[in-house]
Amino acid sequence: MYALIDCNNFYASCERLFKPSLVNKPILVLSNNDGCIIARSNEAKALGIKMGVPYYQVKALCQQHQVEVFSSNYTLYGDMSQRVMSIIEASWPAVEVYSIDEAFLDLSTLPVEQQESFCRDLQKKVLKHTGIPTSIGLGPTKTLAKLANFLCKKVLKTPVFNVAPERDYWLQKIDVGDVWGIGRQWSKKLALCGINSAYDLAVSDVHLLKKQFNVVVMRTAMELQGIACAGLCEAEPKQSILSSKSFGTMQTQYSAIAQSVSSHCARAVEKLRQQQSVTKKISVFVQTNKHREDLAQHAQSIEVSLIHPTDDLRIITHCAKQGLRRIFKAGYYYKKAGVYFGDLLPKTVRQLDLFHQPSDEMFEKAEQFMAMFDGINQKFGRHTIRLAAEGHSKPWDMRRELKSPAYTTSWLDLPIVRV
Repeated sequence: MYALIDCNNFYASCERLFKPSLVNKPILVLSNNDGCIIARSNEAKALGIKMGVPYYQVKALCQQHQVEVFSSNYTLYGDMSQRVMSIIEASWPAVEVYSIDEAFLDLSTLPVEQQESFCRDLQKKVLKHTGIPTSIGLGPTKTLAKLANFLCKKVLKTPVFNVAPERDYWLQKIDVGDVWGIGRQWSKKLALCGINSAYDLAVSDVHLLKKQFNVVVMRTAMELQGIACAGLCEAEPKQSILSSKSFGTMQTQYSAIAQSVSSHCARAVEKLRQQQSVTKKISVFVQTNKHREDLAQHAQSIEVSLIHPTDDLRIITHCAKQGLRRIFKAGYYYKKAGVYFGDLLPKTVRQLDLFHQPSDEMFEKAEQFMAMFDGINQKFGRHTIRLAAEGHSKPWDMRRELKSPAYTTSWLDLPIVRV
């Protein structure tokens, strides 16, 4: 038996957490540069506001119905996600963190009669310790657990639901496009074959599905039948790391773009060190706004190979800025820049070089510096200490005019309680 625990309207729930006055009020969260809607509370959904719609198209509607609108606060969301996942992992050993707000649990070692009560207790525990509401779906496979979670939130409005006892009944109620892994495009093709519901897919010939579509559709059908095709996946180190963002306003100066690239290097190195890896190749790219046909266009990237794989922020930033200088062209209005780390290796592996081999002392000093750098930022908050190359004013930073405070990670943003 598998369980999928999913945080309800996660971004909106995080924004509501430190503002009780927002309970039962419509909430929207916007994408980078306050562009499109990426999260909605149930109250906002009831107003007919769609996901992915540009904010300017619904701004008048939001003002009319007093919708609370927020810029994305990824620092807050990431920290709250970590708190939720730490409670789940402390409550059960077999956990796969699937996304920022979802986790699968393998409950096969728990007696059947205890599974639903365990999930109810877990749902209450997460709510009590974090304030984040969740829904938990149970099923014999991960796909059925995902479907049960869908029923929890969209149909039954209940915190916990086990689909196994009435599986066929509920499969007939679910559109095939709502099945995990199918989506809109596959559902159209399946409909041409007379497969309209999840039940239709479950009773189809799996070998014919593989021949007509692919192995993913075949496995999805088998999972709907109750045949588990995949267990929990262990977290594996990433093979590449990308950090990039569009500028709040288009940039023409090399100095501003160099600062943004330096900032992206810092973020990518943070991820690199978290998984105990080093990088051998760095790619830097810049691009103009392809939607501005009235402006000259330029998009280019460059790859810089390192003699020695490293996670030293100073070396990586220096090499990235050298690459940027070679591809930057004056006179263009740049919209976006970023860095990409490829050829990642475990930090325990050291590649020797016949002609340029640093001493062990150099490696030790670099690691001491980075350990101190990480320690300060982990203790006092991200960006407490940074390289001067990142600059201070950040004219390139994305627009976040409606951003809420980072209540849980910044001393300056701590809520004030007046008695």
